[in-house]
Amino acid sequence: MRLLLISNSGKPLYWWCKKEIADFVKNEEVTFISAATVYSCVEYYQKAQNILKEVGVKLNHLILDQKTEELIDRTSVFLVGGGNTYQLISQLKKRGLLDKIKRQVKKGASYIGLSAGANIAGPNILTTNDWNVMGSVVFEGLGLIPFNINPHYSTPQDKILSSAEARDERIEEYLVFNKNPVVALEEQTFLKVESNKVQVGGDGKAKVFIKNQKPKEFKPGDNLDFILL
Repeated sequence: MRLLLISNSGKPLYWWCKKEIADFVKNEEVTFISAATVYSCVEYYQKAQNILKEVGVKLNHLILDQKTEELIDRTSVFLVGGGNTYQLISQLKKRGLLDKIKRQVKKGASYIGLSAGANIAGPNILTTNDWNVMGSVVFEGLGLIPFNINPHYSTPQDKILSSAEARDERIEEYLVFNKNPVVALEEQTFLKVESNKVQVGGDGKAKVFIKNQKPKEFKPGDNLDFILL
């Protein structure tokens, strides 16, 4: 499988990673999944289309309430945009699309996930930062990778200055109940998964949390192949 899992936010959309997306796509047409937004899917698609056409990427919009199976079956690259992870996973599950997307990736389609789209690539979505504002009861992920993603990671603040629960503490709580590792990605950072290789890219760091081990940080260019074992 080929996956590009990106921690992204800010404006204009995809401003720092559009070249990386284009290089990963390799002139293939891309099926864009906008289901993570709680606002207008059409407007989201149009923004993504306008930005990515600057680097030669052509998007086909997967519209949830129209016939989707034919588009999924001929997809060579999925691009799953960001937004609310619970919204994304519940919308795909409701329409029976999770298994169809997973099957197509297993058959050889590439997968690009941005933030929420990266969250759903793992076994479950329990390490998302999003609020479950729609009361979703769907927590399973696509299971394309054996680890969870936590995007938009920032270094814990000094507890003397703030009593808020740090991101590291939340991830450690997850590992009390779950065995699979968690990879936290700073902003403007991505993982490229290809041929049983995992490499950190972008401008920030990745922090790997493994149950009963001290977390370790990795910089762009570092390999995380061990995370697939």
